Amino acid sequence: MTTIPKQILLTGGAGFIGSNIVKILQQRYPTTKLRIFHLPNENLLNLKDLDGLELMPGDITNADDVVRAVAGCDAVFHLAAIYAFWLPDMSVMDRVNVGGTRILMEECLKQQVKRVVYTSSMVCFIGQGLDKVSDETSPFSMGNMVYARSKHDSHRIAENYAKKGLDVVIVCPALPMGPGDVGPTPTGRMVMDIFRFPIPLAVDSEVNIIDVRDCAMGHILAFEKGRTGESYILGGENYTYTDMLRRVLRICGVKNRVLHLPEFVLRSVAIGMTASARFTKTPPLLTTTEIDMAKKGAIANAAKARNELGLTVRPLEQTLYDSLEWFVNNGYIKKAAVLKRFGKTAA
Repeated sequence: MTTIPKQILLTGGAGFIGSNIVKILQQRYPTTKLRIFHLPNENLLNLKDLDGLELMPGDITNADDVVRAVAGCDAVFHLAAIYAFWLPDMSVMDRVNVGGTRILMEECLKQQVKRVVYTSSMVCFIGQGLDKVSDETSPFSMGNMVYARSKHDSHRIAENYAKKGLDVVIVCPALPMGPGDVGPTPTGRMVMDIFRFPIPLAVDSEVNIIDVRDCAMGHILAFEKGRTGESYILGGENYTYTDMLRRVLRICGVKNRVLHLPEFVLRSVAIGMTASARFTKTPPLLTTTEIDMAKKGAIANAAKARNELGLTVRPLEQTLYDSLEWFVNNGYIKKAAVLKRFGKTAA
């Protein structure tokens, strides 16, 4: 989009990635009005210090709410989605991620929105096998994962609306990490869970991590430079899970020991935790979905975003440090050794 938008709608604008996009938009487009479409009971902590926002509660699966949200906006960032590997009712993911995207795209087309940036996911392309790097041309390979299926289906909806004449650009974030992960997201829990056991558990897997602030900038760059109907993986470098884990331990100044468990042991643990979660209604520490994803590989090539959009990313150590510091300062991590490293004491 080459002109300065008068008003931008951000669905999911109070979320982990969305709130960081809001901060950049306020700096980059100070005269543009920003409308944040959020759930009525959503935690708005990440927006608490931001002025001049129009906060609009609503439901992305409610067509009337979406009509009201899109009205008067010439640009839309669509981030509203459920990012989870387990829910008490997994069907809600399809209703929100797929159904909500369809409703929003149709309304954007009707109201002649000038540009839409849709937040898809790297899961649409990863899973080609360990040590095999995915890109935007890789086939969908994560069909056994409910979240991945929902993002793949909504990704296709966005592509179809681009063919209908809607100016849609699609971004596919890798694993977002950084400060402000209120949820926390599955990626944030991956870091927090390192400290839930006496010795951290490692799996044979590969990951691609992007700082949430760089991911947010990638959305802005896609808005400004992206080609209609194109997909862009927003990712950083690729790492083994063990490498990422050891970096976390070094930053925290705790013993650099990890425990590798065979897949059958991890799978048995995941099955037991998932069964227990059905009664507790709280997400299990480990799911079979995560094990399956680990086996298939989760590394990707973000060269297209770097070359076409100018995406740059900060070092992983900075992302990990800032993320850990935020978790400690906000009471998410309570391990004494980690608190001491960040100048805190146990309550």
